[in-house]
Amino acid sequence: MTAQSIGKLYGPVNAPKVMKVLLIAAINGLELETIPGFDILADTKTPEYLAKFPMGQSPGFETKSGFYLAESAAIAIHVADLKKDTTLFGKTEEDRSKVLQFVFNNETQVDRFASSINYKILGYLKMDADMETMFYHFLDRNLTYYNDLLATKDYLVADQLTLADIFLFFSLFGPYKTFIGEERKEKFANLTKFMERLTKDEKIAKILANAN
Repeated sequence: MTAQSIGKLYGPVNAPKVMKVLLIAAINGLELETIPGFDILADTKTPEYLAKFPMGQSPGFETKSGFYLAESAAIAIHVADLKKDTTLFGKTEEDRSKVLQFVFNNETQVDRFASSINYKILGYLKMDADMETMFYHFLDRNLTYYNDLLATKDYLVADQLTLADIFLFFSLFGPYKTFIGEERKEKFANLTKFMERLTKDEKIAKILANAN
């Protein structure tokens, strides 16, 4: 690791959970190293990796001091907190709590249902028709919630980009490319505009370009 680096992030640079952390580091002006050619199926099973991250999860975060952290949300919050005057939690303590509400909602709701549908389409997960219908129902319930919130604002909290927006964007980045079709994009027009606007954000666009 370089002297300026805050640590090393293990994971494919084109994975949304990795891109999310890289974006947070970039916004905070922090240097974060990645592992070129990281193979999530093979590299997470090596004895060396499991010694650091026993559950074999990716991404994993390591510092020079030997601090190891798994769970992408925990890593994201940790990296955001490394800059004391970060704008990523809003402006007040109430903003911070609201940001964390959206972070946890995305982890337990949006990402859960969207990823499961995506994995089914990609052939990584089997589910019957009833379960798929249920997952779409709960995903659409969440999309409606965010679509309504974004009817009168560009960002979820404090009129500025925060972790809340970043988590929502990367929870839906893959699904918007794979299975959220034109009908749903029109139905959730405010959310679609949000996704399109953030895709054009300079720092986000750079992260996406580097992932290709």
